[in-house]
Amino acid sequence: IVKRMKNWKLFVLLLLGSCGPDPIPDPEPVNLVAPQNLNSCTTASRINESLSQVNFQWTAALHADNYELIVQNALTRERFDTSTSLQNASLTLPSGAPYLWFVRSKSTLTPIETDSSTWQFYLEGSTSATHFPFPALLQSPEDESEIVLSAQGTFQFEWEGNDLDNDIVSYDLYLSTDPDELALVKDGITSSQTLLELNSNTLYYWQVATRDENQNQSFSGVFSFQTE
Repeated sequence: IVKRMKNWKLFVLLLLGSCGPDPIPDPEPVNLVAPQNLNSCTTASRINESLSQVNFQWTAALHADNYELIVQNALTRERFDTSTSLQNASLTLPSGAPYLWFVRSKSTLTPIETDSSTWQFYLEGSTSATHFPFPALLQSPEDESEIVLSAQGTFQFEWEGNDLDNDIVSYDLYLSTDPDELALVKDGITSSQTLLELNSNTLYYWQVATRDENQNQSFSGVFSFQTE
């Protein structure tokens, strides 16, 4: 009888433990649709010589009931955003500049927020003007990564450059241990990679500037990495 009572108590405890509330799922990221990545925005409505209305679209995300659209002018770093429960939104933006954009999925059931991938597009301005290059996409070292230097104490930096005019002529690489005081360490790089000598056991920050044949220039974001 005592053994049966112990088994019954164990069964009740297991039953009570399994009847708790289900965990609240985190909102999943959306898939971006338009404006297309690394392309000119052809669906914008011109308001005047300097402003255009841009329509953004994305897919619905599981476990999300609200979205925040975040857009940034890649040249001025000015940010534009809006919230919506739909899978589309419109913003009025200055023309003649490259932009970065992504969507943040939200839920009223949880404070967790999830960002989509980041896309870039060019908002056309004057038809006679040339395009500014898109900000370089930093690839290696990745942001907040830890890297191993070669036996010679070097590491190869890699990035991706894009320009609608296909007239990128060079890149400049900035590096520092202080994100507010990035220093030009190598300029006139004609490929999308370069080798640098680094110190071990050091936290670095890096950025790439892209220049085209018309001297238009754009800057990437700033990544950090730690050397072993």
